[in-house]
Amino acid sequence: MSPKSLVFSLPVFSIIFARILYAINWFNISSIFYLILVDFRQDVSMLGLITSSFLIGIGLFQIPAGILSAKYDPKLIIVGGTLLLSTASLLTGFVSEIYQMVILRFLVGVGMAFFFGPSVIIISNYLGKGSEGLGVGMLNSAHSLGGIIGVFGWIILADLLGWRTGLVFGGILGLFSGVLLSYYLFKRQYLNDTNMGKKFLSSMRRITELFNGSIHYKFNHRISVPNSQISLKNLKKIMTNKSILLVALSLLGVQIGWMLVSTFIIVYLKIDLGLTSALAGLIGMTTLIVNVLFAPVFGKIYDHFVRKKCVKLDVISLVSCGLIIAVCISLFSLAPLHLLIPLIVIIGIFASGGFVIPYTLARRIVVENMGMPYYDVLAISYVNGISLLGAFWAPILFSFMVKGFGYSIAWLTGGLLIAVFIIPIIRLRL
Repeated sequence: MSPKSLVFSLPVFSIIFARILYAINWFNISSIFYLILVDFRQDVSMLGLITSSFLIGIGLFQIPAGILSAKYDPKLIIVGGTLLLSTASLLTGFVSEIYQMVILRFLVGVGMAFFFGPSVIIISNYLGKGSEGLGVGMLNSAHSLGGIIGVFGWIILADLLGWRTGLVFGGILGLFSGVLLSYYLFKRQYLNDTNMGKKFLSSMRRITELFNGSIHYKFNHRISVPNSQISLKNLKKIMTNKSILLVALSLLGVQIGWMLVSTFIIVYLKIDLGLTSALAGLIGMTTLIVNVLFAPVFGKIYDHFVRKKCVKLDVISLVSCGLIIAVCISLFSLAPLHLLIPLIVIIGIFASGGFVIPYTLARRIVVENMGMPYYDVLAISYVNGISLLGAFWAPILFSFMVKGFGYSIAWLTGGLLIAVFIIPIIRLRL
């Protein structure tokens, strides 16, 4: 089957659908945070703390997720991660103290860590060799689509039913996506069971046995996982590789920019510029709308670069994307509202390339340059973990700078930080 036909296969659909719900549970809390602030009588610094706890969770557990995916079946890891993040999201709607929300957002991050790395490898293997960029682009596009729904849809939902109901509803939808994901990824095993209850319990038993350490699976779809234990020597080799670290730093720069815009732009537009919540949400989600359209485009462009062996063009493209994002965020400090919207759109366009290229570069380095194909999930998870864990302090710094110096200085500082982390990728040699 061609990649085009496989795009519409049910396993790929289930991954994309779960990714959309993953993103809804990522973004919905930032879009309704102004309501949470009122309920708990907090200021914007609390948004920085909650966001940072989430980033620590998603960043800290990327490497464990990568190791488990290399040792066991990545399909089990992705299902387990989806169920964990969805359960924690659901419980967030019942918190009575702000520290409970901090802990639950940390657990949401942990669940998301167990989703992302395996999802990149699974979808790439379903689409086939030479479609890695397309696979990452589809995942990022789904992430942005879910973000759009989470930002704008949950503002309306929270205004109608309250922010707690919105978070509970997001968690329930996430659990449904986890069950759907489990069914379609394990469909061959399920066909041997005639009872639907047995099918579901069979999947849950596999996940439980996995985390008890009593099973060792092979991923039976276009990828083989070694039966031997993960080598600490190889782990160290990947984690200290200069090329991998340069890619991770560049992704960290893009991640900081994306995190600052997605977390603070709605609060900034509503509180500082005085827009209505609906209009602030609509403007805030323009980055996501643009990213839905351009992420697969950048993925196809990257695949073209790889096929044509355009070694330097991918690095040049990544640097260009990062610096354009940095300049646009810096200009937030000067731009009036009518210029702010085009800047947000530009960030959405070039963030598409800023996210697609590093993940596919990391996989190429570990598979082609280092000759370690079994560690591709780990390489992607490691790069993603550095970018997310490394960015945990950015929302805290930004929120305190807003309190001390105002949004103008905070946006300018954010732009400079992005440039600092992006520029070193120029030294990358493939």
